Amino acid sequence: MRTRYGLRTQLLLLVGISLFFLFLIETLVSYAIGLHVTNQVFDRWLLDSAYSLAQEVRRDGGRLRFYADKAAIEVFEWDELDQVYFRVATPDGQVLGGQAEPWVAADIATLKQGPMFRNVELNGEWARSVTVLANPDSPDSTAIVSVAETLNKRSPLARTLMAEVIVSKIILFAVALLLIAIALSKGIRPLRKLSQELANRSPRDLTTIETPPAPHEVHTLVDNTNRLLRRLDTAFTLREQFIGNISHQLKTPLAGIKLQAQLALRDNDITSVHAALERICQTTDAMSHVNNQLLKLARAEAASGRGLRNEVVALNSVVQEVTSGLKYLAQEREVHVVSQLDGADFRVLGEYTLLRELVWNLVENAILYIDRGGSVWVLLATDNVTGEIVLTVKDNGAGIPREHWPQIFERFFRSRNVGEGCGLGLAIVREIAIAHSAEVSLEAAPDTTGACFVTRFPPMESA
Repeated sequence: MRTRYGLRTQLLLLVGISLFFLFLIETLVSYAIGLHVTNQVFDRWLLDSAYSLAQEVRRDGGRLRFYADKAAIEVFEWDELDQVYFRVATPDGQVLGGQAEPWVAADIATLKQGPMFRNVELNGEWARSVTVLANPDSPDSTAIVSVAETLNKRSPLARTLMAEVIVSKIILFAVALLLIAIALSKGIRPLRKLSQELANRSPRDLTTIETPPAPHEVHTLVDNTNRLLRRLDTAFTLREQFIGNISHQLKTPLAGIKLQAQLALRDNDITSVHAALERICQTTDAMSHVNNQLLKLARAEAASGRGLRNEVVALNSVVQEVTSGLKYLAQEREVHVVSQLDGADFRVLGEYTLLRELVWNLVENAILYIDRGGSVWVLLATDNVTGEIVLTVKDNGAGIPREHWPQIFERFFRSRNVGEGCGLGLAIVREIAIAHSAEVSLEAAPDTTGACFVTRFPPMESA
């Protein structure tokens, strides 16, 4: 499915969204720190004011008095923006100065531990309040001093602080996104060059791509693309050779059919005509066999390319079905077929029809290419070292000459020109084995002189 955005845009969105949330968190943290520092400054002024008032509380004779004069109090309470309140009282509630009604519940034991800050509501407005003890070391001279100030100066300052933090973070965020966009554009430039080179290529051009100066990931992409191009080039070359082989294989029988038909048309002898028609039928059967084998080979190659429709296949059942299906051929050629399955359950991953074709070709070849009265053995076993499932098909015939072993799995190669084969059976076996990640080979059997084909399937858990 075609994506809506390019790689650069997608990366920028991913990084930008993550960066946005990081900046949002950092903005809130910065605002909280700035607001805390601001409040600390105002709270320090309140505390200094409270201690200043506390110094004016002294004992005169037998009475505790608040000695601040009226002019000093007026200066203390004057503020252009905020309303300032204070209250000086004895622990038993006797008011020495300021507001008559207390706005905080002050506890002597708590106040001895330090100043007590509170947010309170005075005359319908929120205010910040601090309460301290005057003369805490003289119990008979101790007084409770409270100072409060409304928040008219603090609120605009908090809003200004928030605006400055937000503006600075927005500018920083925009600059960061711009730098990231420039870096991404430079980073994906090799990919754009690679894309442009591939787009401008001819469909027939399968030469490898030159690796540009680029990051490791781009080098990996180019290397994988080059491997794919080499595989495609090899596949096309093999396909051309295959088509050439098919043309060669079909040209001879077609020429024979035409020749026999021409001879039959010229000959008035019914016996000769009948013989020519029989030869035409035999040639047609051979062509039909070649055609069937080619279709099987094409299906095996397709399985190697597209991957298998994996299912659990019991090779026991496959061997039993094949030996049963070839029973009449074996009887006709007086060949004794022996199956040795060791009574175990041999399971592999793959396609049943392809595995049946593999076993069928191996057993059928063994029956067809040994002398009458020979024997064929089909064995299934498990390799105790590797865990592989080993299928062995061997016979006691004349065997295959050693010099032909390297070519035995090539298409249209025939070790001996006997029988009705076309040299595709073992090529089909090899393609099916490759599709199943298996290995098939021709090996020397210690107990027989005939051919011995061994197919090794990987264990099912690693297949």
